[in-house]
Amino acid sequence: MIRSALVTLLLAAVTPLVSASGAACAGESDFDGDGVADVAVGDPFGDGQKGSVHVLSGGKVAPITVPGPARGDAFGWSVRLAKVDGDACADLVIGAPYADVDGVEDAGAAYVVYGAGSSPSQRLTAARPQRFAHFGWSLAARGDLVAIGAPYEDENRLLDVGAVYVRRGTGELRRISQESVDVRGNSEVGDQFGWSMAFGPGNGLIVGVPYENDDGLGRQVEAGKVDSGSVVFIDDVLATELTTVKLDSPANASGDRYGYAVAYADGAGYAVSSPGPGTVQLLDENRKPMRTVTQAGEQAFGFSLATSDDGRLAIGAPYGGGVRVVSWQDASDERVLPTRDGLFGWSVAFSGNKLFVGQPDAQPYGRVAVTGRNAETARPLQPPEGTDFGVSVAG
Repeated sequence: MIRSALVTLLLAAVTPLVSASGAACAGESDFDGDGVADVAVGDPFGDGQKGSVHVLSGGKVAPITVPGPARGDAFGWSVRLAKVDGDACADLVIGAPYADVDGVEDAGAAYVVYGAGSSPSQRLTAARPQRFAHFGWSLAARGDLVAIGAPYEDENRLLDVGAVYVRRGTGELRRISQESVDVRGNSEVGDQFGWSMAFGPGNGLIVGVPYENDDGLGRQVEAGKVDSGSVVFIDDVLATELTTVKLDSPANASGDRYGYAVAYADGAGYAVSSPGPGTVQLLDENRKPMRTVTQAGEQAFGFSLATSDDGRLAIGAPYGGGVRVVSWQDASDERVLPTRDGLFGWSVAFSGNKLFVGQPDAQPYGRVAVTGRNAETARPLQPPEGTDFGVSVAG
């Protein structure tokens, strides 16, 4: 679990989510119909090692329950809020990348939990589940578009090349990899295409490939700059013929892991992290580099990224570096949330004018710190029980 790899304020009320259909949902991230924006938090080792997810909603830490997760599934490894069924309520997409599927070990699954209990939850899996593919490792959502990463999926006898699966609404999943026609790059052993993802404008998707080697043209293995990383921009994931652009690590150095985390902010641009050297590259809407934010030290700067509606970027550095909030447009506009003991900044998410920061190893079982834009101190939140609450967070 996270704590082996690597005060408490309980909310006054811990209650189940509302389940009445027709609840008056408001905004893009109101899941439970109380008119307040919600935030989802994953604890993939909670609930007897099955994994758990809670929703932070208007003074409540509310548990999410779905049938199906088993011990070791890592339910809650990834979380996203999306408008899957197109109604007024946000829906919750939850990754369980260590779930067995039809007897296939660690093939992975994802769950869709519909807002305000409007429909039964749905379990999604790859059409051809693979052993150790870890479908559900990463998630991205924009409106009713959802992408699910399987970065350890094999293809053409090549191990861990990775793939992503996308769908609109309740439609069928479409599989895309670097073997797909017109997708830039080659599937090579250990690339892990789909390790990270973020939707851009329209139906565009940026896909992180942080363990790709910079080894020149053609398919090669263990050559060139190892784990330098790359990202692939897919202009329209729903198009019959895909058009893509690939960017390699600007530093062109082994261990950069460029693409470890990616993000997009409407009207501002893209962010791509390289936690090896501790840099985050900011690009404009046209994918042109603007500047690079750096932070020295072995702090995994860029381990996590999140964007706000007003064009700010939160950058997590959970190994002692805290969280920095920067702006695309104004390099002087910067805020630092200093680290606390442990993995503060493992996950980050914005919801409205609030920033949520996960610290999954905080005693006794992980926590999320919440701070307003101009707040001097952060408010810690925890459920009454858990294991590594805060591994994932989404607003």
